[in-house]
Amino acid sequence: MKRNYITAQLTTGLICFMLLLTACSSGGNSVNTSSGTAASPPPTTEAEATPKPAGDTAFPVTIPHMKGEYTLEKKPEVIAVLDTKFVDQLVALKEQPAGSVTTAGSDKDFPAYLSDRLGDVKVLGTRDEPNLEALVQLNPDLILMTDFQEKVYDNVSKIAPTLVLEFNEDWRVTLNTMGKIMGKQKEAQAVQQAYENKVSKLKEQIAAKLGTETVALIRPRKEGIRLHTPKHRTGAILYNDLGLNTPPSVAKVDDTAYEISLEAIGEVGADHYFLLSDKMFAADVENLESSKTWKSLEAVKNNRVYKVDSTLWIAYYGPIAIDMITSQIAESLLGQQ
Repeated sequence: MKRNYITAQLTTGLICFMLLLTACSSGGNSVNTSSGTAASPPPTTEAEATPKPAGDTAFPVTIPHMKGEYTLEKKPEVIAVLDTKFVDQLVALKEQPAGSVTTAGSDKDFPAYLSDRLGDVKVLGTRDEPNLEALVQLNPDLILMTDFQEKVYDNVSKIAPTLVLEFNEDWRVTLNTMGKIMGKQKEAQAVQQAYENKVSKLKEQIAAKLGTETVALIRPRKEGIRLHTPKHRTGAILYNDLGLNTPPSVAKVDDTAYEISLEAIGEVGADHYFLLSDKMFAADVENLESSKTWKSLEAVKNNRVYKVDSTLWIAYYGPIAIDMITSQIAESLLGQQ
């Protein structure tokens, strides 16, 4: 099935020419399994600690996505992903991709928190600029991407069957899709249930301690200071899942995020701030922290500012990263380790 799919595309330019070279060097029909799943170490997060039930997905299975639907006849062996959140999703199910793009804002190829749980995963460029030649050489059975990479879809889809998922899709929906792809729907449900149990307890504890105190999630950038609202996928963790109180000035904004100037930061009026920072915008964070306006805030004076890694909080939008985020929130607001 896969060979027929690829062969039909061999006349479409450079990518197809490289496909022919790949087929010749790999022996035509053979599937590259050199990047297979490595043995997973013991679980390290609450979500992963849930006992793993047997998978229940029978193949063939049809997966709906943004370009239609695709039927998998069997579990794919060589998966390429063009967003690092898919790496997190797969590892949560005790799987891994054969190749993945990397994320801007990090100096690592792949998330550091997953490094001891990944085997030989090939680098396929960055999320903003996927390396199509590396993707061809990987010879995948299946490619997973989001509409963020819409401009390369036509070329990518000529390499192998390609599923396009929504970039801002709730991680629970994505996890369910991953469960279907890997034949592990029950495992996916168990991971989600562990998360729901955790945030339900934390929500009660935070409400009891903070009362009406508000929390803002901010990210200094060159363009200005970005504030994330409850409609943002990370903001939803704080404000929806954990029930944190949104500052009135943030709550009235009908968008996932918006930007203000440094001089306007005092107008946010939050009692607590989570300050997102990474290597890409380190200078902008330093500029904020050294300003008189920032130092004059009551939250700053009262040590109610919690600096966190924006790459973990924003880019690695999978159940393992989100479990870590909720733990960091609990440590910051409740003093829980």
